[in-house]
Amino acid sequence: RGPDASSQAAVDIDPQTHLVLTGHVLHMRGCLTPQPATDKAGNFLQWNGEIFGGLQVGPNENDTALLLSKLSEKSDVEHILGTLSSVQGPWAFIYWQEKTKKLWFGRDFFGRRSLCWHLPQSSTDPFLLTSVRQNTEELVEVPSIGIYSVTLTQTDCLHITVYSWSEAVWPGTMDLVTSDNLHLGLVGGIDGNVQFCLHSDLHLAKCIPPLNRSLPDIDTCKVMTESPNSVISNLLQDAQFNSCVDHLIEILLQSVTLRVFNQVIWAQTKRLDSELNASPHNSTQQTVETSSVADQIQPQAQRDLSHDQNLEQPGDGVITGQSKVAILFSGGVDSAVITALVDKCLPSHESVDLINVAFERNVQQKNRYTCASSLLKCVKPDEEEKWNVPDRQTGLLALQELNPERKWNFVMVNISIAELQRQRSEHIRHLVYPLETVLDDSIGCAVWFAARGEGILGNGDHAGKPYKSSSKVILCGMGADEQFAGYSRHRGKFEELGWQGLIDEVEMEVQRISARNLGRDDRIITDHGKEARFPFLDENVVSYLQTLPVHIKADLRYPRGLGEKILLRACAVKLGLIKSALFPKRAIQFGSRIAKTENNKEKASEKCSRLADPT
Repeated sequence: RGPDASSQAAVDIDPQTHLVLTGHVLHMRGCLTPQPATDKAGNFLQWNGEIFGGLQVGPNENDTALLLSKLSEKSDVEHILGTLSSVQGPWAFIYWQEKTKKLWFGRDFFGRRSLCWHLPQSSTDPFLLTSVRQNTEELVEVPSIGIYSVTLTQTDCLHITVYSWSEAVWPGTMDLVTSDNLHLGLVGGIDGNVQFCLHSDLHLAKCIPPLNRSLPDIDTCKVMTESPNSVISNLLQDAQFNSCVDHLIEILLQSVTLRVFNQVIWAQTKRLDSELNASPHNSTQQTVETSSVADQIQPQAQRDLSHDQNLEQPGDGVITGQSKVAILFSGGVDSAVITALVDKCLPSHESVDLINVAFERNVQQKNRYTCASSLLKCVKPDEEEKWNVPDRQTGLLALQELNPERKWNFVMVNISIAELQRQRSEHIRHLVYPLETVLDDSIGCAVWFAARGEGILGNGDHAGKPYKSSSKVILCGMGADEQFAGYSRHRGKFEELGWQGLIDEVEMEVQRISARNLGRDDRIITDHGKEARFPFLDENVVSYLQTLPVHIKADLRYPRGLGEKILLRACAVKLGLIKSALFPKRAIQFGSRIAKTENNKEKASEKCSRLADPT
């Protein structure tokens, strides 16, 4: 997970059974706590997660140490399930309970952190749990249907008990998890040296309510409009819709604030600023469940630094940014809304890194997109055209709508075909594993280069100079498309089956988020010693959106670029993002043009030969 501390512990369970725990820590909060963390009772915890709510974490507390203390209070199953059910935030964990000789492990409901297993095929084959591939054993991502426990005693077969989420379903099929389909769902048709048992009475409390499946009393006829802005303006005149917009902005701001300020660098700066008495900054602050947020914002706001103090330029000419937060920034409505909310909660002097990725284009091809040259003057014309991909253009346009008083570092990450192929072959494919499709390759590579944060500044006084982002927190817009019907398949279901088809598709998308790509993205981003945080997947945000009728969140009677995510687009308009509000959905693999770089005839679901081990 990270480079800040490494440690190992071993437990000899019996003469034939040994447990080895190895942890690598990315230090984000409180005192640096090596992992596996341990206590006097001999319990061990490995925690790849963040507690943003549910359990109270003080401003200077480490959530790993706090969670270990909480788990160790009692040894009964109900206590373990209750404690983990209460945690709001992303997590994957491994917990050795010394008293019961049980090994507990699992991932959060949305699968926001990586955890893979290798299930033994024989009595001599090891059982492995890991966040990323280490050896040659084959791995599979641990399904996020609940948490698991293993009693590690000498036996010819590994027995794993599953404590599922209440009313858990298999991602993609929507079938309830039952004893009858448990083995097939967890290991497919492979016969291994493992037996699974689903506990029928004890469950984790589900962290989100069921989807509001109410049908609107409106038909599905297409609505054409020459003025998308007027559609949103008219909707905002409706009191109920306007109230939904205001409430969504409020809870998204709370989500963003938690994810911006819960990192140790703020506490360190707070100590440095403790003697300053400047007047407080007037940016919006929200009351949130975690008390540390408000405590950490105020001292930072007392500092009054010039923009250039957010940059360091060593002798090699590469500017090292000092921003405390970075954003994957395509300029689309998801990233633009996140960025506008960061501006609301962040002190005015703090800079923000906006990471924008482009893969090399063939400049001989006819450019079907509007040139952004009027916005970008820091590279030569031929170079500019080479990287003139859709996300670069929308990113630059969205940049014009952001608060001009803020120091925005628009970081242009330009990746040649040669560098893409080299880094994928040598490094990235091992992080994408065990996923293996063309889609995994495209998104995984794009996110890896973005998280690295090395590029050229595209704006400001230092435009055109090499730049490296040092932010350990990267805010990502994942989860918005699933909840606001942003994918083309949502429109396909709506056109085929009407509102009922759209409702069914949104419900399935939310339920299967855990089985899609967040584990992969966690492996990709933490490879750089950084942490992905997903404001749209905050439990309070998802819970609120689950209660809204689907037609409030998306009205696919309207054309592309308006109907999908219409509630989020209205939020963007209220935040002053008039142009960004109406950019159509474009996935990162298409917006960055990585999908067109090497083979444009592949299907996203096909197995990608470029990710395979060379033979």
